[in-house]
Amino acid sequence: MLKYFVLFIILFGAFGNTILSDVSTAEKHYQRATTYHSLGEFEQAISEYKKTIALEPNSPIVYNKLGVAYAELKQYDAALDAYRKALALSPIMAELHYNVGLVHLKQGDLRHAAEAFERAIAIDAEWTDPYTGLGEVYLKQGNFESAALAYKKAIRLNPKSASAILGLGKTYTKQRRLDEAITAVKKAIEIQVDNTEAHYQLAQIYIKRGEKEKAASTMAFFRTLRQTDPLLEKAEMWVKKYPHDARGYNNLGIVYLARRRFADAVAIYKQAISLDPDLATAHYNLGHAYHKHGKVDLAIAAYQQALTADTALAIAHNNIAVGYAELKTNLDKALLHARTAVRLAPTDANYWDTLAEICDALGLQDEAQHAREKQEAYADE
Repeated sequence: MLKYFVLFIILFGAFGNTILSDVSTAEKHYQRATTYHSLGEFEQAISEYKKTIALEPNSPIVYNKLGVAYAELKQYDAALDAYRKALALSPIMAELHYNVGLVHLKQGDLRHAAEAFERAIAIDAEWTDPYTGLGEVYLKQGNFESAALAYKKAIRLNPKSASAILGLGKTYTKQRRLDEAITAVKKAIEIQVDNTEAHYQLAQIYIKRGEKEKAASTMAFFRTLRQTDPLLEKAEMWVKKYPHDARGYNNLGIVYLARRRFADAVAIYKQAISLDPDLATAHYNLGHAYHKHGKVDLAIAAYQQALTADTALAIAHNNIAVGYAELKTNLDKALLHARTAVRLAPTDANYWDTLAEICDALGLQDEAQHAREKQEAYADE
């Protein structure tokens, strides 16, 4: 998916080489604007950008960022007006032409979008994004050969551009080159595992190939991504706004794990724990992340830390028992934890099932039979 280009600069660079009438005030408004912008509070950012411009009207970079903020709010005419003012001050900034192209693309004005992307390329022929934008224009126009050429150029410049690789995959799909389409889309997913559109496109290719099981499983994960897209945005924004809130990081980790971003989930859970070492749910979730990826020893250690914070966390007791059973070690400890889990949560059928399996492994047939009866009774409720 294309994203609006945001130019990160040293603060004083935003105002060029002109002498400001009130440097400190202009910089103060600009700092506020960029802070609001990074937090997704675009209306407040726009207000501060305008105050900056009132004090320093000759900064193309400030106008550019004003345009990006308007575009984020889908106020496209206002965005174009800001970009045009920036271009009047600096007509050879490639990112300005690129941003104009993005707005035209959003508006469905493909001709002007293509012209803007081509101007960006003329200024900076080594920048990937305008080629990707141009590829999308050609794809929408049904000019698949030109689309493929544009995407391939983008990929040559940046082999890790998931959006360009996905665009090429979509182009191959339109051309009925389904084997090549699958290769490209899978490559995009390899780069960005939770790319929602890529999983949708992959499911559609499987449908075209008649691979029903693969289509169904891929579509199921696509639905998970689509459902968690807004949660991801909110959770990421929350930790930006409240960087010392351990529960916020814990919640973000849950979203990352649901979206199969294992490394990100682990890092975020660890951040939550560093902020609040007694947050049992963060320790448990860290263990769950490790467990899902086969790192059972690390999972057990994390579950044990969860119990240090909350000895009555039944699910942690159960999962420790499961972990030991999977490792085929410490079954005596597994038995203790399994018994504790059913004592703490006596109506949970899964915990009784865990206890039954461990009793079977230890040859405790009577207790295993009792546990299975409980498991069956509560499974029917």
